[in-house]
Amino acid sequence: MQYYELSNKKLHFIVTPDELRKILQGFHHVVVNTGVRKNYVESNPNDFLFTYDTLYEKLKNGVKLVWNTDYDIAHFSTGITAHLENCIYQPYTKLCVPNFKEPCPFIDTFCFLPWKDQLSTSFSVTEFPENVCGLCLYFPTKIEYEKDTEKHSAGIVECADLDDFQTYETLVERIKSITKPLKMEFDNKVRRTAVRISDEAKKDFFNFYFVTSNNIKVF
Repeated sequence: MQYYELSNKKLHFIVTPDELRKILQGFHHVVVNTGVRKNYVESNPNDFLFTYDTLYEKLKNGVKLVWNTDYDIAHFSTGITAHLENCIYQPYTKLCVPNFKEPCPFIDTFCFLPWKDQLSTSFSVTEFPENVCGLCLYFPTKIEYEKDTEKHSAGIVECADLDDFQTYETLVERIKSITKPLKMEFDNKVRRTAVRISDEAKKDFFNFYFVTSNNIKVF
């Protein structure tokens, strides 16, 4: 990338596949964390959405995910953008690697983990795939350029000055319009989490393996 991310905003959320389609409608999907084939421009949104369909189906049926067999649905991601012109891929050996002019919002999976009397969302799904529960939206709070670029001078740039800040704001607004903070009882204590969940997803969440295996009550 042409910049360094100094800090990130995060929004964890649990929605149904149909709700996710509405949230992401109208935006481009791009690869942000790995190499792509030459001449790549953007991804088919269905690649991400169909994977979420498969994940959600297993979660609502109480399936325990195992990394060796479920890694492709436990850990997947996509960048979301309204500005493909910023999403540059630089040729490198047999592939091209992301060298974006500016960052875009990024979504991947998250898991819960009981930790030090809390329900943490900070652990990797690669370590605890059985606890995958939903998605997390990321966007940099601020970034830094070491050198002048065609768009920015060297130095720190705040998120509000980035092209896809409005994309991020729109996604947050759409998510919050159909979700509420998730409240659960674990180990005889009520936990008011920062995770948001829709009413429709909550009907299924009662059956998620994380909930049933930890004897969690959902409010």
